[in-house]
Amino acid sequence: MQKTEWLQSAPISPTNVKANTALFPFLARLMRGEDFSADEAADFFRALTDFNANPAQIAGALVALTAKGETAAELAGMARVMREQAVKIRTRQKNLIDTSGTGSSAAKTFNVSTAAAFVVAGAGLPVAKQVNRGVLSKTGSADVLAKLGVKIAGEPDVAQTCLNGAGICVMFAPKFHPNLRRVGDVRRNLGIRSCLNLLGVLANPASAANQIVGVWHPSLFEPMAQALALLGNERAWVVYGSDGLDEMTLAGETFVAEVSAGKIREFRIAPEDFGLTRAASVEHLRVKTADESAKIIRDVLSSKRRDEARALIVLNAAAALVVGGTARDPVHAARLAEQSIDSGQAQNKLDRLIQTTNKK
Repeated sequence: MQKTEWLQSAPISPTNVKANTALFPFLARLMRGEDFSADEAADFFRALTDFNANPAQIAGALVALTAKGETAAELAGMARVMREQAVKIRTRQKNLIDTSGTGSSAAKTFNVSTAAAFVVAGAGLPVAKQVNRGVLSKTGSADVLAKLGVKIAGEPDVAQTCLNGAGICVMFAPKFHPNLRRVGDVRRNLGIRSCLNLLGVLANPASAANQIVGVWHPSLFEPMAQALALLGNERAWVVYGSDGLDEMTLAGETFVAEVSAGKIREFRIAPEDFGLTRAASVEHLRVKTADESAKIIRDVLSSKRRDEARALIVLNAAAALVVGGTARDPVHAARLAEQSIDSGQAQNKLDRLIQTTNKK
């Protein structure tokens, strides 16, 4: 007999009155290793984020769900509620893309998707990018944007102004998902990765219908793609670099799960498909601080660097331009990305974001 086998026969009822909460039945089922349907996952997430939820049960539920493993249906159900609870952005832009990833990649470089967002916007595709501070490092997207001069903790109406005026905005997660503050505090005290690392990219406050989602582990590839399909995203690429990069990689092939009209197609794509030269490695593009990452981004956007750092940004921006329908094919997309940098339009998007977010 396994030491937890008795749990399968134990009643799903609390051992004391104080533990008799809306969250408890879900906690008990997760401890048994049971999966939720999408609707059940939605109810679970409402109970988890309720203002009166028991912090100890929140911690237990996060640990139990992480240990069990999130299914695509569970991710979709929770993300649906997260979308409902988010502070919304209203925009005149008709075609938006989000370039956020799950983070936690073992193959660290500078903040490629952050830099790519400015290139994408400079090429004419509006970007509504979600950002947060680093969990395991000081080089999260929000940390780097702050070093670039962007005020990331402004109120949601500032992000709305940026998106409508400049065609790009950054949405700092704590400002747009206030219901997650207590759960986030518990998660930080636990010090573990959890479903929250995945759900953020599935709940864009601007309702961006197109997405590039970089994942940090191959086991996340399929469930994230299935969740995006269940959520009805128009088009998305879930990407994982063959070298472990949670971006499109320049040093090999990238595994892609394309979501389109509810269907999923998996394929591999290489730098050569974009007309770019493959790099032997991107190890030399590793950074330890937000200042180092910001310097690389500044140098590329100002055309001071024309090396692998620029090519990596062009590659990831090009993928977004393909997903967003701005480019007719990968090679055309790469040319548009390069033009965005060379013309100064990408730098202009950064400058306008800095200016607008710092207005008093």
